[in-house]
Amino acid sequence: MLPTPVVLIAFNRPHLARRTLAAIRETAPERVFLIADGPRPDRPDDAALCAETRAVFEEIDWPCQVERKFSDVNLGVEGNVELGLDWVFSQVPEAMVFEDDCTPDPTFFRYAEALLARYRDDERVWQVAGNRHGVPTRLYKGHSYAFTSWASVWGWATWADRWQAHRAIFTRDHVRRSETDAGDAPVRTRRAVPAPGALVTRAGQRHFAEAADSTDVVTHGWDKHWWLTIMSEGGLCIAPAGNLVVNGGFGADATHGYSPGREDDPAEPMGFPLRHPPQVALDPDVERELELHLNRVGGPAARLGRRLIKSPRLRRAARAAVNSRPAKSAARVASRMRS
Repeated sequence: MLPTPVVLIAFNRPHLARRTLAAIRETAPERVFLIADGPRPDRPDDAALCAETRAVFEEIDWPCQVERKFSDVNLGVEGNVELGLDWVFSQVPEAMVFEDDCTPDPTFFRYAEALLARYRDDERVWQVAGNRHGVPTRLYKGHSYAFTSWASVWGWATWADRWQAHRAIFTRDHVRRSETDAGDAPVRTRRAVPAPGALVTRAGQRHFAEAADSTDVVTHGWDKHWWLTIMSEGGLCIAPAGNLVVNGGFGADATHGYSPGREDDPAEPMGFPLRHPPQVALDPDVERELELHLNRVGGPAARLGRRLIKSPRLRRAARAAVNSRPAKSAARVASRMRS
């Protein structure tokens, strides 16, 4: 059995929750935290789907301690995740976290558990990621992972003290003080300013500068603010050389991420023993590629393309062209010239 607690965050997609729960079942964690958002009042189908999703959780059939935080009202993605993790990390010192659409390879658990232990007392390291966002394996120079300024939250792990340090700075409470108060605007006790050298491309610098000042919680959600805190505190994330978690949540039932034809790379096993980088320091090559990925999927050109190209077939063709090896190589060359 896995001694590290596992968190599963869900809303209204029972088929995805069941798939991810099946992957979690293989490692049989001793303690499981279940977080589920409530139905949206303007969506008639939500009540039944939310109930069906919560019923999936009753399929936990191994001996373990199960904790539940089920909201009667709809908190939204931001509130469900942030308040849910506040609740988790008020009880345990570390955890692995999955949203319902993020399904791990079995080796993710051993990998994350080893790195949580290795860097538990190293306050420079804030997050262990499970998805590599397409970064070429060769850039990892034979190591199992690299240190970066930001890394995927499509299956990840962290420690309570890091999450609590973030929330002490990023104090959004999601309390609705009136019928018109959304209660979810980004709120910081001090301005988010990435430490010198945290970002290695101008595109990355522009992206996170926009995220720091934006009130758009769809484009710049809870994860961007988590990364902004890490960067501002001079922290690092761990990005894996292999894709240990696959995100299958881009379908029509996605709340924020509907992208017809988009597919994540398949999950693949991590090799052991882990090959650790020789020092805890930013890897600029991997960081550059992650920033270019962020710009490809969320930068100004990507947003303009989604507005202009309505056909899913044409979007897939455009995305394939942008993500082709020649296009990526050209983007890397241009980035180095601008850096």
